Amino acid sequence: MKSTNEELIKRGFITEEYINKFQSYSDEELLELASSSKAVERSVYINLMSKRYGVENKEFVEFLLGKLCVEKSLYTKIEICNALENGNTYTAKQMIKYLGTIGNNQHKYLPDRVSKKKSYPLARDIIARSLARMNVEILPVLFDVLESDDRIKISEVIDAIGFMIFYNQGVASEYYFKKIVSVMEKYSEDDLIIWKCVMCLSSFKTQESIDILEQVLYSDKNDLIKNEAECSLSKIKKEIKL
Repeated sequence: MKSTNEELIKRGFITEEYINKFQSYSDEELLELASSSKAVERSVYINLMSKRYGVENKEFVEFLLGKLCVEKSLYTKIEICNALENGNTYTAKQMIKYLGTIGNNQHKYLPDRVSKKKSYPLARDIIARSLARMNVEILPVLFDVLESDDRIKISEVIDAIGFMIFYNQGVASEYYFKKIVSVMEKYSEDDLIIWKCVMCLSSFKTQESIDILEQVLYSDKNDLIKNEAECSLSKIKKEIKL
């Protein structure tokens, strides 16, 4: 059933009416809305303050991330994510600390089946999803995570990297491709990371990527990973002529 306007507002959805109502509030007056019992007022605070301060302000970004950890209302969470996605590399670095820590929607095990979508799937982790939608200037920051030994963050950031490169083919370099292959070699016994890397390789429309995926198809023992390799190969071959 379609939600009514009143139901949407209760979940934090902002209308133009609410924006106009609080537009003239001072920063101090708006601050009272940050902890309002009404989700829509919390959303208004985030919307207006992100426009006033921008999301290059370290303290404000930390506030948003802290709020995202505890916020329950859907549209208020969306408002927080929308604000964060307008940030820069410094914003992304702050966000990365929270990869894999908010909510329980992340893939912790391999799924039952692969997605048949022609597009690249959105990350299930809320921070990875927002990172994936940011400006491509943050891509080096995402790849820096792969150099860490934090398996959880690595697992989640691969989703963001794959999505960003899939829709920004100008940054699909051989250098980045080799970084993903290196992760596959380092975590060769980790089926979840291998599966995500196989999906990520669909963003690199090259013969080298095809070669790696065909090798996975031939040698991997996990049927789901093989099926994902087939899906990735299909996506690549539709885009290039070899």
